[in-house]
Amino acid sequence: MAVDKISNLDVWMSFFLQAPWEHYRAYVHCKLPACVSSVAGTPLTLVQTVPSYYCSDLVSPMNQLLNYALAEAGPTHENDKFAFVSDSTLPAKPFPVLYQTLTTRSGSDFCVFPSNEWADIRGTAGLEIAVKHHQWITLERAHAERVLKLWGQGHMHDFMSRFQMNSQQYSWTNNSFADNRNFGCLDEFWHMAALYGTIKHSDSSRDLTVPLSMFRGTPLLISASAGWQGECDTFVIWSKYIHLRGHNPFNQLHSSLDPPSVPHGGNFARPGWWDRLSTQGMKVIRGSSFLFVRKFIDKPHLVDGGSFSDAYARYVLSA
Repeated sequence: MAVDKISNLDVWMSFFLQAPWEHYRAYVHCKLPACVSSVAGTPLTLVQTVPSYYCSDLVSPMNQLLNYALAEAGPTHENDKFAFVSDSTLPAKPFPVLYQTLTTRSGSDFCVFPSNEWADIRGTAGLEIAVKHHQWITLERAHAERVLKLWGQGHMHDFMSRFQMNSQQYSWTNNSFADNRNFGCLDEFWHMAALYGTIKHSDSSRDLTVPLSMFRGTPLLISASAGWQGECDTFVIWSKYIHLRGHNPFNQLHSSLDPPSVPHGGNFARPGWWDRLSTQGMKVIRGSSFLFVRKFIDKPHLVDGGSFSDAYARYVLSA
């Protein structure tokens, strides 16, 4: 998914050079015309742009990408995977490694936020809970087909209003919203809620385990102590959770970086970003558990000197 361009497109070109054509298809949804011209002549297939709105509806372009991928991908296989990445993302592994990892996994990958970020509304039987996850999900084929069908039927298009999302008063004293449980964007809730429904929980003081079919990391634990859950394919910095206790692959990568490679921290509403990186930092990314990393500005500064894209291809994308 892109706005006006794909940052570091030359790195992606190096990535796809390793990829047999029969092993992948790559699609891009561009919001602005500048992006359309920038991807001409690349392995990326442009999809027709659909209306989108930051936070309130980035699901439409996501499902437009699924629409093209499911219709045009050629021969199908039950192990097909549909991975979403942003225009500021870079691959963290060479294509053969990424391909092998995804095609031998079963289920879909959702990176689930700590439970204080989830949304809830009170009903007659207790809480109705919607699980919050990173936008950058990876869907198995049956899930991809199902969410596309549900979206076309209008399923849960009213999610933002029904859960009264982002209606809290902002606290300038604490520089945050008082209750993050109903703070977030449609793309951080819709796909998982569409596939698995919302969760009914009659006693919020009691932990609950919820088995989910074809969900990487099942069962889902409803508990304040759960930390990150599911399968996190894409590394991103959320400053208030980088040092979260419990399962935290984000801290594992972050704490392994050399000082010049530590990304900016971002804030409560926006993730952190990289504008520089060393070759040592590239080696850490390559050795991490992640398949993708974000956010990168276009043409970051290589601390060691020289070409960022050449070094990235050597230290991250080489087999």
